[in-house]
Amino acid sequence: MQLESLPNEIFIEIFDYLSLHDLYQAFKGLNQRINNILQSLNNRAIRIWSTNEKTEIDMNIFFASTIISLDIKNEYDINLKQYPKINSLTYTYATENQLQHFIQSTFCHKHLKYLNVTSDDLSLLVKYIFSHKFLSLNQCILRNIDSLPKCPWRMNPSSDSISVCSDENFLLSILKSCPNLKCLSLFIFEYSNTSLSSVIYHSHLKYLTIEMTQPGWTTQAIQILFSSIQTPQLISFRIVSYQASLIPFDFIQLINIFNERLPNLKRFECDILLSRGVDTIDLKSIRELHSFLFNHLKFEIQFNGMLRIYTSDFKD
Repeated sequence: MQLESLPNEIFIEIFDYLSLHDLYQAFKGLNQRINNILQSLNNRAIRIWSTNEKTEIDMNIFFASTIISLDIKNEYDINLKQYPKINSLTYTYATENQLQHFIQSTFCHKHLKYLNVTSDDLSLLVKYIFSHKFLSLNQCILRNIDSLPKCPWRMNPSSDSISVCSDENFLLSILKSCPNLKCLSLFIFEYSNTSLSSVIYHSHLKYLTIEMTQPGWTTQAIQILFSSIQTPQLISFRIVSYQASLIPFDFIQLINIFNERLPNLKRFECDILLSRGVDTIDLKSIRELHSFLFNHLKFEIQFNGMLRIYTSDFKD
């Protein structure tokens, strides 16, 4: 049997086991039928590095119509319009030109489901990313959050600011602007315990992580948080703080908050510190408060006498 006598379905099945680079080197240009099959492949991903090699550039262009996931490794200036099907985009370290090009590439905003960006300055991007244009966005990861105080929709930090990088208004702005968001992780340098005047209802958020430098997490802060956001579908809540709290962490109040505000919560993770001498109930009593939420909770006395309360050994 000659190779060309095989049906397209067999070629597609074979090609699924090969990388785009191998497919391009071995099969591209054999004939127009093979070229058409190669360019009809679905759900392919590609990593793009800066390169002046014509073969690599030509390969990227040849397979562009098949790509749904694009990972741009450095300053390579690529035209996103060549990738009409992308729904996942990662910039390992985006330049200003790359961010400007992404913002101008409005054709892909509506269908993008995953966005991961690291950059020296995110202020240019944030103005657009938290808008109503990203209707399909399920997960957004923005690294180098130091630049976020420059966001045009929030006040600049001043000497009497409670928040250096973000506050509750930042959280509410994200939830309000991204109605389909399912997973949100925030790193906050300083958290405000003041109540908010508005309440946001978000029906899709399922995973929430908030890390903060100061102050230490308290159940009062969690009470205020979930009085300001209503997330009935939340199934995972994770908190981390790097400053020891002088206030006992009240797990009895915490479970009351969870029962009242988070009816679908399946997973609670934490890594928090209590100052030396701050009392808390014993670990056995905490675990008895709920049938599974606190099963992975652990205590660890630090060298300076602080108590670390953390979770570990989770299996998805």
